[in-house]
Amino acid sequence: AYLGDVPLLGIPACGLYHRITVLDLVLPRILAGERMGKAELAFLGHGGLCKECPECSYPHCPFGKGA
Repeated sequence: AYLGDVPLLGIPACGLYHRITVLDLVLPRILAGERMGKAELAFLGHGGLCKECPECSYPHCPFGKGA
């Protein structure tokens, strides 16, 4: 969501317990000045949820494949 030109971001408390969240996909793009909408967020859903692999290879895994 945006308040004028200012992006509003939030993450649920469960994000404190997971190393990789959607914020890892969205925040760099927002900080780079990219404006994200519904279509961009839906595109990031391609690849599914983070599987919390013991040997994390993020960002070289299916999570956020659309990124």
